[in-house]
Amino acid sequence: MVNSPAAKSLDYERVLQAIGRLAEKQRLRDLCVLEVEGGVLLQGRALVSSRDGFNLVSKTKVLSHADLEQMIREL
Repeated sequence: MVNSPAAKSLDYERVLQAIGRLAEKQRLRDLCVLEVEGGVLLQGRALVSSRDGFNLVSKTKVLSHADLEQMIREL
C-alpha cells in the first residue's frame, strides 16, 4: 500500500480477500483493482436484470483504508 501509517497496517493478502468477498457479494466480474493514495479503487461489471433482460453495468467503488480495515475485520 502507499506510504502512510494506515496503509502500513494492511497486508495485501487480507486486502485482496476482502475485495474478493465484496466483488462476490456485488456479483462483479472483469475486475480492475488499482491502489491509489488513501485506499483502493475497485471497478467491475455486474450483470443486472431489467424488464428488457440482462445488462452488464459498470460499477466503481473507492475503498478507503478505514473501509478496508472494516472489511478485513468482517472476514
